[in-house]
Amino acid sequence: MPLYVREPYVKLTLELNLEEGKIPEPEHMKACFFAPDGGGLYNTQFVGSDGGNLSVASGSYTLLVYSFGTEYIQIRGESSLETIEAFTSDITVSKHTAFRRLTGTKAGEDAPIFYAPDYLLVAMTTVEVPEFTGENTLAEVALEPSSVVQTYSFEVTNVHGVDYVESAEAYVTNQARSYFIGRMQPSTEPATLWFPIEVDKEKAVLNASFNTFGVLPGGSETYIHFVVRSSGGQEVTFSKDISEQLAAPEHRITVDDEITIPKPSGPSGFSPEVDPWEEEIRDVPIG
Repeated sequence: MPLYVREPYVKLTLELNLEEGKIPEPEHMKACFFAPDGGGLYNTQFVGSDGGNLSVASGSYTLLVYSFGTEYIQIRGESSLETIEAFTSDITVSKHTAFRRLTGTKAGEDAPIFYAPDYLLVAMTTVEVPEFTGENTLAEVALEPSSVVQTYSFEVTNVHGVDYVESAEAYVTNQARSYFIGRMQPSTEPATLWFPIEVDKEKAVLNASFNTFGVLPGGSETYIHFVVRSSGGQEVTFSKDISEQLAAPEHRITVDDEITIPKPSGPSGFSPEVDPWEEEIRDVPIG
């Protein structure tokens, strides 16, 4: 006798929008079935990046699919479409300290600081799963998950002494703390985001690409603060209002102000030195 599944299933086909290779392909996607009209969570299952079969009882659902297993993004509030929320974790104490030294603020005076998010691919649709008829009952769903974060390029073009750069990092203010993926909208809670900066010594520039859940509305000024550490242990800091650049459609932030990295005055890091040996002859009594 043939074997039948006890529940009908959904054949989910995914075609990820990776923006021509700019977004890394996730290994797993998470599929969540919610009761319709903003109802509660029914069940969750995992599929590959191209989809898979999902077993679920017959009925009407809202199906939410999102990328899973990124480095920084976490999910909370999964019990309903209204509350499911993507967010990132708090930065380290040392990065908090660096920001306060950079901006002259004290603990509690600035917005919370978090890691900039990874790419997050999301898609959502309604699905009708038919009644089980004694044979494999199939509902076919095709989705094209796309990124819900905004991506910006960042470049510092007028850098003198780029060969002396050891590391660099940046903080961008006035950003959305999180993203409600069931509502497809960013939160209104303010946050500052941290991201690393790369050093291109061949082109003599500092550059980066960072993601955000969204810029907070309301016309508040948005600043980027960055610190560059030299191989000699010195810090060069800079701040700039980037509100107009963030609003431009190119999503490109350029700092063309002159930035000078001082040449190390001596050996950097822990490099102990000793004086040359001097020969000394002594008589050693024996017995």
